[in-house]
Amino acid sequence: MSHTPESKLDTDTYSTKEISTVDVSPVESIPSSSLGHIPKRRFSPKSIAKSLVSKQAWFGDYDYAALFTPNIPFLCKSGQLPFYGVEDELPHLLTFILGLQHALAMVGGLVVPPLLLGGPAGANLGSSAQMYLVSACLIWCSIGTAVQISRHRIRGTKYYFGTGIISVVGTSFTFANIALKYFSQCYENGTCPTAPDGTKLPCPREFGAVLGTGALTGLFAILLAFVPPKAIQRAFPPLIIGTMILFIGASLVTSGITNWAGGSGACKTDHTLLCSSGSQSHHWGSAQYLGLGFSCFSVIVICEIFGSAFMKSASVFIGFVTGMIIAAATGYFDGQVIQKAPGGTFLFVHTFPLGLRGQLVLPMLASYAVIVAESIGNITASIQASNMPLEGPEFLSRIQGGMLADAVSAALANLCTITPLTTFAQNSAVIALTRNASRRSGYMCAALLFLMGIIGKFGAIFVAAPPAVIGGFTTFLFGSVAVSGIRIMAFAKWTRRDRFIATTSCALGLASLVSPHWFNYIFTYNGPNTSLRGFLDAIILIVEEPYLISSIIGVFLNLVLPAEIEENTPAPAH
Repeated sequence: MSHTPESKLDTDTYSTKEISTVDVSPVESIPSSSLGHIPKRRFSPKSIAKSLVSKQAWFGDYDYAALFTPNIPFLCKSGQLPFYGVEDELPHLLTFILGLQHALAMVGGLVVPPLLLGGPAGANLGSSAQMYLVSACLIWCSIGTAVQISRHRIRGTKYYFGTGIISVVGTSFTFANIALKYFSQCYENGTCPTAPDGTKLPCPREFGAVLGTGALTGLFAILLAFVPPKAIQRAFPPLIIGTMILFIGASLVTSGITNWAGGSGACKTDHTLLCSSGSQSHHWGSAQYLGLGFSCFSVIVICEIFGSAFMKSASVFIGFVTGMIIAAATGYFDGQVIQKAPGGTFLFVHTFPLGLRGQLVLPMLASYAVIVAESIGNITASIQASNMPLEGPEFLSRIQGGMLADAVSAALANLCTITPLTTFAQNSAVIALTRNASRRSGYMCAALLFLMGIIGKFGAIFVAAPPAVIGGFTTFLFGSVAVSGIRIMAFAKWTRRDRFIATTSCALGLASLVSPHWFNYIFTYNGPNTSLRGFLDAIILIVEEPYLISSIIGVFLNLVLPAEIEENTPAPAH
């Protein structure tokens, strides 16, 4: 089946028909000389009008059943999907389906950071602000995604902006970790207000301080984007990056399982109180809440075992919807939140007073270094899944363009009232699963995310969801983040030097993970010097954040420990 348009190519490359029938695998790289270049079609008003009334333009000859056929033993089995390259044109219906599929695969991860940061575990801003943050996140992520998918050379320079491949961006879990730890610190030291009974009150001032500090320190990420990727990779090899991501996911699992058991309100610590969800109230950790969260978790597993390609890529969203249906049927769903939500919304409907906090500067600089280094690996994986060359000037320019677009989007995100963005690692997995790398579906994905963002009721669905439902699917998401880190660590050579670095960095990272407040009492200063107090708080924040302390130790040891002869390699003769 041919799915690329007929066009003329250079004599030293394949014809479009040959390209469409080559059996390519999205997990294997193909030399640049193999695929050649497929020129973009120039559209005219006449051709656009014709495509709107043409059955071929709308449906093509694609086997849509293969995309939706589940894998059920002895009944049916999904067939092999054709592969679509970066510049391949798709029928209109297929463009919409594949764009929707990619959007649903991403939306679960996109909305989690604003839910956490605006909820009781974060700055406790209230349901109205939470709904806005979810919508603002979707809107800005759609814009950042469209920028990444585009690829433009900066005039007069050798630098590019954007990757030119499907690269959906989302709010970074790295910064979510830092912000959650900072808000916890603020409530403990009285910077954020609490009620007489210990209940957290809204803290928009410190939320604005996180955004303001993030915007300023974002300049560091933009500068890093002009550093050659190979230099960044030397400071942040797979061993270091993998360790960081492992601890980011492991730390966030705490938030996921806390919600799964009933939420992070006062009922979590005072078990004489009941946790309320909709019209139902139970003790924290009750079987009802655990069962509700398990309904989401189990559906995700079922989709992976028996689901079609479409269901597998959208399994997290399907799990969430299933949990919501069960919650609504059993009285755990608060429909008032959705009824009160606005029909439409946009950026800056809610604003927060921007500020600057010295104790956040060092952790955020480290976080920006992490997302820049992490984007190199994520973009490389997406390039590989898109069957594009993994070496040469074009490959390096895509990496550099992606780093720069990530850095600019991340820094500006703070001014648009959301925390910094990064290219999501799930991109490569969705491309590999659906065998679709066409940028047209990527633009459709960005458009659908934008539509989800401006429809205020859509964001309200996530805010209205019971904590147990949120916990059920986010625990899976955070587990997948941790597993991504383990997978990246597998690329290390695991010499004695690597094992020593991993052991040292993981030892302190695990210490902060299992005992989050172990460093709280090292400094006893309580004087009027706010600058000193902020500096000491910054040190505590770094040490008690597992991924930060492990990354600092790992980078330091990686730079100072001399390289050694690889094991099982004979020493040179004297």
